[in-house]
Amino acid sequence: MDSNNLNSGSNISEKTASEFATKEDVKEKELREAAETITSFNMPKEEFLPVAVNDNTDNYIKRIILCLIYAIFFTFCLYKNHTGITYPLFALATIVSYVLLLKASKEKVKVFSYFLMAIIMVLSVNVCTTTSIPLIVFDKIFVFALFFVMFLNNLYDDKTWDVTRYFASAFTVIFSSIVYFIDPILDPIRISKNSEGKTEEQKKASKKKLATFGYVLAGIGISVPILCVVLPLLSSSDAVFSHVLKKVFTVNIDADLIGVFFLSLLIFIVGYAMLKRLHFRINWLESPVKDLRTFNPAVAITISSVLLVFYGLYSVIQIVFLFLGFGTLPEGYTYANYAREGFFQLVFVCIINLILVLICRKFSKDNIVLRIMLTLISVCTFIMIFSSAYRMILYIGVYGLTFLRVYVLWALTVIALAMMGTVIFVYKDKMPFVKYSIIVLTLTWAIFGIAHPDVYIAKYNLNLKTGERYVIRELSDDAIPVIFEHMDELESNEKMNDNLKWFDNYLTGYSEPEDYRHFNFAKHKIYKAVKEYNQNKQVKEAE
Repeated sequence: MDSNNLNSGSNISEKTASEFATKEDVKEKELREAAETITSFNMPKEEFLPVAVNDNTDNYIKRIILCLIYAIFFTFCLYKNHTGITYPLFALATIVSYVLLLKASKEKVKVFSYFLMAIIMVLSVNVCTTTSIPLIVFDKIFVFALFFVMFLNNLYDDKTWDVTRYFASAFTVIFSSIVYFIDPILDPIRISKNSEGKTEEQKKASKKKLATFGYVLAGIGISVPILCVVLPLLSSSDAVFSHVLKKVFTVNIDADLIGVFFLSLLIFIVGYAMLKRLHFRINWLESPVKDLRTFNPAVAITISSVLLVFYGLYSVIQIVFLFLGFGTLPEGYTYANYAREGFFQLVFVCIINLILVLICRKFSKDNIVLRIMLTLISVCTFIMIFSSAYRMILYIGVYGLTFLRVYVLWALTVIALAMMGTVIFVYKDKMPFVKYSIIVLTLTWAIFGIAHPDVYIAKYNLNLKTGERYVIRELSDDAIPVIFEHMDELESNEKMNDNLKWFDNYLTGYSEPEDYRHFNFAKHKIYKAVKEYNQNKQVKEAE
């Protein structure tokens, strides 16, 4: 009896112990999952730690050297130099640095990134082949944006990404990199703390490398103030040395050396932070974009039906009155005024239609009726785009070209091509619409920029003998050689006397950059044309 009770007691205790162990395992599992959730919410496990577990002194020194070289080269290329021949060199250096990062991370360059690299280089070269401020500004904006598209394209699977995800990821990368700004100082400390499992020889070798590298950095830091004193003395002591220095750098040694130092330091810090930000993946960017087509299509169909009633009427009016020339315009209207009146409103409506079709396609459940409705809206949009372009061409035929008018024609081309992609996207879900749009936008802009529109605007207006004042005073220096070609005609027009006097005064101070960094192909060509024009003018005055 006692033995039975003992056995039953032991069974109960074993059962209780097993249940307790099971509960402990469950709790431990829950705690582990909670920790993993916290760790992976915003950043990967390696990023949650002070430094990556596989980081070491060699990697740190490589990062420092790469960022230091890039910062110095960046400053050399772009310090007080916005349109020089060194701008494409800066773009090339950025691409090479990124490829080295991919190689270190054992990542391959994707096919789409090769296209992005090519467009970046084309736009960068265009910066130093024009004097048009709008072209230069937009070229640089596109280059900056394409760099981030290239960064994200290689590091993440962006097949399902839409425009929202691209913007969100770019802003996340930019702003989250701020936390890495002091890592050039903190990383050696973290690496030394993580070297506890190493042998004594490995620790000594690591400390020796860090110490040597620290001495090198200290030497560079000490040499800067010495150079601030020595270089002005050397420049004042030898005219040839001073001339060579100015030819290469064109910086005021006394005033600009501090600016050069701080710009290099800023780019070094930003470059190091961006390097680490791109190396450590962002978890939520690893997940594909969810399919949001969950809403009832009845709402989108209703909206489309209402719009189609008015769009259809508007399209018929465009075909009858504008394209075919039938019907009668309201009293007091000319076709030029009619064309000008609604142009910009039409462009705005076309953009709204493009966005509307994309939103309906993104959030509404798949439906054949909705597809037909969106297709009809797209057809009406094509008519509006053609109407806008036709109106602008009519207006240009009467009043001539301006940069804004040519720019708008480019924008209409982009909208039309984007709308074509939208129609395909309505019927093919897997179409990479964002990449298609990037290709359309950047490729058409590259062609637009390479064409140097100011040159063609000047030729068109001067041949048409309209808008001469705009050509002389408003266009960029790209138009100067064309003005020289029509100078005899302009001088024979008395109305142009004041404008030509202004033009002569403007040319008086025209000179070519003194150093090679600021060399610009367009400015060099214009300088030669100005020099030839002044020589011919002196010959005429002598006769």
